[in-house]
Amino acid sequence: MNKSEFVEVLAKRTNLSKSKCSLVIEEMRSAILEVCSKGEEVCIRNFGKFSLQEKGERKFLNPQTKRYYFCKPKKVVSFKSFDNFKYAIS
Repeated sequence: MNKSEFVEVLAKRTNLSKSKCSLVIEEMRSAILEVCSKGEEVCIRNFGKFSLQEKGERKFLNPQTKRYYFCKPKKVVSFKSFDNFKYAIS
């Protein structure tokens, strides 16, 4: 399911317009990124936790050239779902 399909499903369930649902999703995404960029976590009860993780430098092989390269360290936002959310789909 892509974003537009998800917005359509959300609009049907909430009786809101697609534009309002899309705005809610975009604002939620930007708020999560803003909080995580400050080094804080966003915990949504019965859903999951968004947090910032630092990935260290790593070495990788280019299979075509057979040369090794180094990937710079970077920060990424990770999501960990809570147990009750994980078990709801099984």
